[in-house]
Amino acid sequence: AKKLNVTWKKDSKVSGYQIAYSTSSKLTAKTTKTVTVKSYKTLTKAISKLKSGKNYYVHIRSYKSSGNTTVYGGWSKTAKIKVK
Repeated sequence: AKKLNVTWKKDSKVSGYQIAYSTSSKLTAKTTKTVTVKSYKTLTKAISKLKSGKNYYVHIRSYKSSGNTTVYGGWSKTAKIKVK
């Protein structure tokens, strides 16, 4: 309760993943929080300290870092999850 687990498929061509979650279906900047997973080998992330009974909207994208440059992929489809 008060947490959710995000899972995804591995892509060995990327540096890591970025997860965005929000209580707003529009994922506005004001309501959205992001979590960065810095290893392409990690395939799950637990997000905690969420509010019970609320719907959360989650999406994920991969990124590739090379030197000072970071290139992001497109966002996945948004998933709606109700926290118990």
